[in-house]
Amino acid sequence: MLAIGVAAALVSAASALACVCVDAPLSERLDEADAAVVGRVVADRTRDLQGIRQRLLTIEVDQRVKGDVEKTLVVRSSSGTSCDIDGTVSNAPIGLLLMRAPDDAWLAGSCNVVAAGDLVAAGGEPRGGVIKVGIGIVILGFVLLWALRRSKRGARPDLPGAPEP
Repeated sequence: MLAIGVAAALVSAASALACVCVDAPLSERLDEADAAVVGRVVADRTRDLQGIRQRLLTIEVDQRVKGDVEKTLVVRSSSGTSCDIDGTVSNAPIGLLLMRAPDDAWLAGSCNVVAAGDLVAAGGEPRGGVIKVGIGIVILGFVLLWALRRSKRGARPDLPGAPEP
């Protein structure tokens, strides 16, 4: 009986140490983030910051989804906890929802990692809207000029089978 009680206590203690993430839709989490990027981890190192072990991930940004971030940025994450960002240096794209620390460092944890495709779909803005409108106006102008030229030309060619005027 004592063994069952100890086992139950250990199981509940292990779940208490697990990283607890907010269960919210990605769009809400994106709204709350200071920045969001899709990138690749190109370097991974650890250091002590005020006695706390920190992981420093250098991210090469492939796409900015939200916020004004550099092409390469360093993201701080806790080290040795259940909230560590999984993964090491790789060419696999990851989506990160970033928070700004008071010292202007970027922060992230395992709860801030999202699928790259989902992040782009949720926060990606359509690109080239102004260019598409401009091209549409140019095409419309050519069509209108062609129509005006045709209407001023006057007589139409005599085609076989055409009705008489």
